[in-house]
Amino acid sequence: MANDMTYAESSARLEAIKVLERLEAEGTIRPEEQARLDRVRKERGSAEDERLKTVATYRGAVAGGTMNLADEIRGAYEAANDFIRRGDVESAKAKYAEYRDFVREKDAAARLLAPEEFATGETAGSIMGAAISSGVPQAVAVGKGLSMLPRMVLGAGTGAASTAVPEFAGGEGGFTNRMSEVSPVSTAIGGSLGAVAPAAGAIAGGTVRAAQNLRSGVKGYGSRASRRVARAINRREALGEDIQEYLSSLGPEGVIADIPGSPQQLAQGLTSIQGEGGDLLQRELRKRAGSAGERIQDTMTRRVDQPEAAFQQRRALAEERSSVLGPMYDAATASDKKFNVDAIRSGITFIGKDAASNVKKRLNETLTNLGEEGQVSAERLHNARTALSDAMFAAKIKGEGGVVANLKPILAQVDTRLDDIPNYADARAGYANNKAIERAIEEGRKAFTGGATSAMSPAVLKEALAKMSPAQRDAYKKGAREYISALMGTSTNDAAAAWRAFGKEWNAEKMALIVGEEDAAEIARRLMAEKVFSGTRGRVLEGSQTSQRTEAREALADLRDQDTGRAPGPLMRLRRGIEEPINRVIDEVLYGPRRSNLNREIGQILSLQGDARDRAVSALLEEGRRLNDPTRFQSIVDAVTTVGGLTAAPLVANDPIFAD
Repeated sequence: MANDMTYAESSARLEAIKVLERLEAEGTIRPEEQARLDRVRKERGSAEDERLKTVATYRGAVAGGTMNLADEIRGAYEAANDFIRRGDVESAKAKYAEYRDFVREKDAAARLLAPEEFATGETAGSIMGAAISSGVPQAVAVGKGLSMLPRMVLGAGTGAASTAVPEFAGGEGGFTNRMSEVSPVSTAIGGSLGAVAPAAGAIAGGTVRAAQNLRSGVKGYGSRASRRVARAINRREALGEDIQEYLSSLGPEGVIADIPGSPQQLAQGLTSIQGEGGDLLQRELRKRAGSAGERIQDTMTRRVDQPEAAFQQRRALAEERSSVLGPMYDAATASDKKFNVDAIRSGITFIGKDAASNVKKRLNETLTNLGEEGQVSAERLHNARTALSDAMFAAKIKGEGGVVANLKPILAQVDTRLDDIPNYADARAGYANNKAIERAIEEGRKAFTGGATSAMSPAVLKEALAKMSPAQRDAYKKGAREYISALMGTSTNDAAAAWRAFGKEWNAEKMALIVGEEDAAEIARRLMAEKVFSGTRGRVLEGSQTSQRTEAREALADLRDQDTGRAPGPLMRLRRGIEEPINRVIDEVLYGPRRSNLNREIGQILSLQGDARDRAVSALLEEGRRLNDPTRFQSIVDAVTTVGGLTAAPLVANDPIFAD
């Protein structure tokens, strides 16, 4: 309804104006009506002026946005349409000239009637056109990963073209006439400014990045130190190394300086120069090395057994033999029972003929205890059993399996008779178990020894362990633990002996058989970590030796001239005495505290351990990725600055101050 009223009011107003104009023509209009009609005409004139200004602004924007090629573009468009319809070249040429001139006349009229508005539009159009024409090539260049030099060459071409094309297009006539409108000075200036634009963008983006870096990196340390270490870690990660997993495998004692490649090279470089950072790193690595043996022993204690476990069990076994089994034997052999052992005498005599001398000696002792004929006492039969058992053991040691096999039935006959004595069988079984456990301890000590021909293979060990009782396997483990302690000795520097011994494939497999896969894996991890720690210490301290030699040479520089090797003369000594304090002050003012802080903080970061190290590594990995990937805001500032510089190039180049 409101729209209808507005239309009605407008219609009534138009009708009133027509009436007033008719009265004016007839000469019958009254003064107040004439005043009203004049006011309406004035308003109409103002509106027409505003419309003209708008049209002039629009035409100026089109001219500037097309680099003064709007007339040629319109002419070419109409000519193409005409040729498509008629197929007549001459007609198309005429159409081109007609519309080209038509646009030029319109632009000339707009420039004449509203020069300021036309100029404003032309400037705005030029900026928009330049931004598009310069931004697109630069975006393509960045997308293709072009370096700064090609981008600057492209910018120079864009700046020169943006300056020269409008001048060329604004001329009339042939190519020569148009080229005469192009100013070499402004074109050169536009090209120079265009070349500088990409570099200016990179500088602006870098400045933004620098401001962002002030609040990045490892918490509690300066951004410069964080970036140095982050770059080193990032280079290592780029090779496919899982930095966090690697450090986790080393345990909480691992440090960033343990990471092979760039991080460790950074540590070596730090210790090769003077400064707090290198001193701090060396001190921490030496401190860690000093407790290597303790860490290995602690792992062995938790995963295998106490270092004195074998010794304590031997004492317990000896105590059992003397205080329990011995009295049981004594009580049994005190029995008054008599035994007929003629058959046993004959068997021993027969076997003794072919036995080796050391076995024959034991068999003779056995026969002596049994006597020549008749029955023997329990005590004498027990003593004979002991000698017979010793003979079998001696034969076994010598590898005389036949003797052992022949004596085994005889020993069984002796045991059958002695077992008739009350408590004798229990004492014999207890003693046998006692000695079997003691032998398991001794065998455990030899599990990891031997050379290429004498070392026990994992397969043989697996079979031997399968035949042992749980108590014997536990004793075997205690013996192995005792060997480890003996291997490492009492010096913490002998930790290397442990990883050299258990780094061998057979020994690693045998360790898993003795203590289990999980415990063996933890032992291997500890030994591997200590080997890495030792390697880090060696490599980093080698760098420190270079540093120490440099420091010593500098400290003694006043004694000999470095070039001639001769002692400096009085004048040289005087000059050095004057220059040294001055240079020290200059270095302190320009570099001293800042360089010292950076040096120290790098050393601190490289030395971090445990949770502090893990937090720092997470931050450094993020920082390293960010260093290689410009931030969104940095990219925007770079792009805006570059395009802005390329856009401004033709405007600045066409400034009247550069007119020739």
